[in-house]
Amino acid sequence: MWTAILVTLFAAGVIGAGMLQSRQRLKAWQNAVESCGLEILDTTSATSPHLRAWEGQGALEVRIETFGDKGQSTRIVVEAPGPPDFHRVTIRPQSTFELGREIEIGDGYLDLIFFIQGPEQLVFALLDAKTRRLLGDVHVKSRLEISSGEIRAVLANDAKVAEVLPLLLDLSKRLAPPIEVVRRLAENANQDPERGVRLQNLLLLIRELPNHPETAEALGKACSDAAPEIRLRAAREIGAEGRGVLLELAEGLQDDAVSAEAVSDLERELPFERTTAILDRALSGRHLRTARVCMEAIGRSGAASAVGVLAKVLETKYGELAPVAARALGETGSPAAEPPLIQALHRDQEDLQVAAASALGRVGSVAAVLPLKEMAGRFLLGEIRRAARQAIAEIQSRAQGASPGQLSLAGAETGQLSLTEAEAGQLSLAEDPVGQLSLGDDD
Repeated sequence: MWTAILVTLFAAGVIGAGMLQSRQRLKAWQNAVESCGLEILDTTSATSPHLRAWEGQGALEVRIETFGDKGQSTRIVVEAPGPPDFHRVTIRPQSTFELGREIEIGDGYLDLIFFIQGPEQLVFALLDAKTRRLLGDVHVKSRLEISSGEIRAVLANDAKVAEVLPLLLDLSKRLAPPIEVVRRLAENANQDPERGVRLQNLLLLIRELPNHPETAEALGKACSDAAPEIRLRAAREIGAEGRGVLLELAEGLQDDAVSAEAVSDLERELPFERTTAILDRALSGRHLRTARVCMEAIGRSGAASAVGVLAKVLETKYGELAPVAARALGETGSPAAEPPLIQALHRDQEDLQVAAASALGRVGSVAAVLPLKEMAGRFLLGEIRRAARQAIAEIQSRAQGASPGQLSLAGAETGQLSLTEAEAGQLSLAEDPVGQLSLGDDD
């Protein structure tokens, strides 16, 4: 009816094309506003139409207006009372250049499309699953921005007004008080469908509200979370009560990175046999991080069987695990680690040769000097040569001052033997030229 009247007036020349378009736009806005149960306060139907409406006698106000240089776009602005500090919350589409610290809430999609700033506790509390879904729905249909306490959506045409306005009203109600911030954070930490959001809310509680009762309750529930990384964080925080959870994570190998961290956390509490069992399963399943941490723990364990376990890994594994096994053998401090490490010097793997040389610097005897010197001689420059020379120097420093009759190193070039003026038939230190043998004066 209204459209027909406008068309008739336009045909009669009473109104121009611009005025006709403005009044048609305004009518579309009015229909959308009334369908949402809002009361229209005032309108302007000039070349730049404008509409203002409210709900609940001022509790919520809506403005719809033209936007852009030519006024072809439409902007909907919703003002509603928000919680304290809501005016400091900013949510806008990501752009190439952003200033200030951005909040990552743990929802991959929302973190990708929106730049979010504001008081962290309030932001995380507000952006629960329902609110994020509404934000995403509005984003698909318009350019959404929240700042200075207002929700604003810019649409390319008026056809979307009737679709977007109800979403904005729902969104404003999701952001309105009252809101119990800590309670909402705890609910998000335990109930949100996105594991990243659960984790970020839990970390926020741990970081900013460590002694709050809601945090303790949330941590207890998080120990049963489906996500291993969340169980890990919770178990760490609750101390002794979380040791069982850490053990399950270490042995479960559901997530390699998490299992590795759990083994590291439990290192001194894990019996040697249990660590070895985890290592075997990690090696079989190619859980490399966990295998690495287990080998390092075994190397520091002081167990008599440690060298045998690590030597087996060193003998059978290649790639990144072999150097780890070599370094762990050095950590044992056991002379029994020397033979497998000397064998490793002959493997054609540079990082392994470097690791083996370094480990021999810790546990090697004079028997390792010649193999190290031979290896250093094959390389004029590089890390292998440096590692070998350093290992020889460390072995030499331990061997200095040996008593007569003991095999040691001369004060000359490393790796060479000479005899002192001691009892005949004994090997010791001498001042003779490098590489020569000198005998003590027999009576």
